[in-house]
Amino acid sequence: MIQWFDTLWALLAWLLLSGILIFTIYAIIQSWIEKEFRAVKRLVLTFLVLGFFHALLFIFLPDWTGDWIFILYVLGLLSLLILILAPWPVKTGSTLTEVPPRVDERTIMFSRSELEPGSDRFKEYYQNHPEHVKTDNEFRSSPGLLDKNSLFYHPLLFSAAEASFFTVEALQSKTDGPVENMESKTDPQNMWRFINSWALEMDCHSIAVTLLKPEHLYTVGGRRHNYNEIVENNHSHAIVFTVEMDADRVAASPRAPIIQESSYQYLKAGMVAVQIAAFLRKNGFPATAHIDGKYQVRCPQIARDAGLGELGRMSLLMTPKLGPRVRIGVVTTSAPLPLKKIKPDHSMIRFCRICKKCADTCPSQALSFAHNESVGGEMQWTVNQEKCFNYWCKIGTDCGRCIAVCPFSHPNNLFHNIVRFFIKTSPIFSRLALYLDNSLYGRKPPSRDLPKWMEVD
Repeated sequence: MIQWFDTLWALLAWLLLSGILIFTIYAIIQSWIEKEFRAVKRLVLTFLVLGFFHALLFIFLPDWTGDWIFILYVLGLLSLLILILAPWPVKTGSTLTEVPPRVDERTIMFSRSELEPGSDRFKEYYQNHPEHVKTDNEFRSSPGLLDKNSLFYHPLLFSAAEASFFTVEALQSKTDGPVENMESKTDPQNMWRFINSWALEMDCHSIAVTLLKPEHLYTVGGRRHNYNEIVENNHSHAIVFTVEMDADRVAASPRAPIIQESSYQYLKAGMVAVQIAAFLRKNGFPATAHIDGKYQVRCPQIARDAGLGELGRMSLLMTPKLGPRVRIGVVTTSAPLPLKKIKPDHSMIRFCRICKKCADTCPSQALSFAHNESVGGEMQWTVNQEKCFNYWCKIGTDCGRCIAVCPFSHPNNLFHNIVRFFIKTSPIFSRLALYLDNSLYGRKPPSRDLPKWMEVD
């Protein structure tokens, strides 16, 4: 009986250490594939240390198994694993306590950057917003986005980004159109199943539908095509989807690959949105695509309300498996599409509260280190958009360092998804995961080299 009891403890200890060793080997292989060579070195060292203890356990197993110290060691190791991985309830979130105020599109940096100095619009805006004069003079004194005099100018990649934006602009005239008069409209349930599958076939990462709320809409248009126009949209539903940004190009931020990639994903999101909107109109339902440069809506808020993620410290949509490494597309429509009950996942907000890696790394210091706070009735973080945009205009790209360093931005694979799963369930593991992320990848990881195909003389 005693011998059987000793064997059980020995087997349990051997299985625990073997499991940890096997997972470490898998992490080494996956990190090598991802070209995270700092992580590879540290994981190899971890494997050697764990392997040494594993060897000792194997060599001295007969002498240790009956010892109470050995039993306490196994119990302690098992208890530690249970404590780290045990699920805890999540209380922190971005729950609305009142209806958030709508936003005037004229106040966002993209709209302000389009104002022509000396024009009537320019004079009117700064008469109404004198607090923006100093900060906006700063970005106007810098080279600007995609400018050849900017810090990270790259003739080919900047040209590629401009080509993508040019194509997006060509799509802007196709975002709306006449609705066909269908005698018998397609069943919305079947139509939604088709749209969902079709979007995924078009390489979307995720897609959902939600009710369109007044707070999702801008109050007044602020771009060239609708400046000073009251935003009116009577649609009842919003289809929202995400497209993935390439991890290698994001990791090279804030250099030229980031704006080449983000511009291309804006284009991809625009192509998908325009097609879905046209499809709905062909089936007898009014629909409008909202794409880069021609939005009536605030995309991250709609995506959050549709259950695609949460708004994190950088005020971008944080998706469960890609973090903020996505671009968003929206189609508003009157089609009575079926709605799913959304169960908010506040674990990413809880993680954002302790992480602060994006704020630490932000070159423009535009992100807050404070806890999220109530803004217009919802818990969120605010970004200093002036600091952020001014930095963009100096370097010529849309930076993206916050996206690159976010622990949730790691590739969507089994290794990182296991980590994401336990971050979701355990606040203790969340802190351990943050420590390991900083140790393996660096608290302020350097920009990656350009992908090989971009290294053109």
